[in-house]
Amino acid sequence: MASPILVVGMHRSGTSLVSRILDDCGVMMGKDLQEDHESLFFISLNEWIYENAGASWERPIALSELTNLPPAMEAIEDYVRKRLSSRSSRAYSGRALKKGVFDMDVMWGWKDPRNGPTLPLWRSIWPDMKVIHVIRHGVDVAASLKTRNSAHWEGDVSRFKKWLPTYSWRSSKSPIMRGQRSSTLEGALSFWSEQLEIETEILGSIENKIVVRYEELLSSPRESITKILEYVSLQVTEEQLLTIEETINPSRAFAFRKDPQLSEFAENNSETLEKHGYWP
Repeated sequence: MASPILVVGMHRSGTSLVSRILDDCGVMMGKDLQEDHESLFFISLNEWIYENAGASWERPIALSELTNLPPAMEAIEDYVRKRLSSRSSRAYSGRALKKGVFDMDVMWGWKDPRNGPTLPLWRSIWPDMKVIHVIRHGVDVAASLKTRNSAHWEGDVSRFKKWLPTYSWRSSKSPIMRGQRSSTLEGALSFWSEQLEIETEILGSIENKIVVRYEELLSSPRESITKILEYVSLQVTEEQLLTIEETINPSRAFAFRKDPQLSEFAENNSETLEKHGYWP
């Protein structure tokens, strides 16, 4: 049984780029990938774990209440193991394996921003798994989250208004949108800080890991990619490396500094940024 490679990191932090690099270098990251390079199979498992903790994608702090309660962890792990070994795992592997992903015989892994808070569960299943922790400047993360959520909000409101006539006679438990924390820069930055604190605390006791700063990956791609490949024990050709490097856009590093308003926001939140090793 091959242990997986887990890509861990806050939303909008560059985990998709790292996942694509692994995929391009021969790591099987899933046959059921979304556009953001996340496996639908593992997303569904992480979302189920979140729901059992009373957490949401924007409010992961409640995960610790589950991971610190042994009876809950035992029950959750039992169910997750059953799903991992079931035929439903074929969505991820693309193969009919007798014991599901436990029979994976190639280098494999997955990426999901929820992997950090749920990491204690995954490590209880695969203690020897490799972990790649991706970190990005909080203001760039906050700006990206705000932009994405604003677009989603407009679409969700449009759909809600379309169905509003039916709600006059039929009750609905569906909200217009599940959470607005990331709809403001302040809320998105606090989310970034909260999740990084969770990830840092969990990873503090784990030796088998590497940290990849998004900005370093963009500015020095060869060095960062080599670091990743050495960690997962992968060798690629010079041609493969050059092809990957050509897809990397260095201008995305510290993009907020090109925007006066975002630069001012960074200055006003320097204490939060410095706590995680970043500066305005």
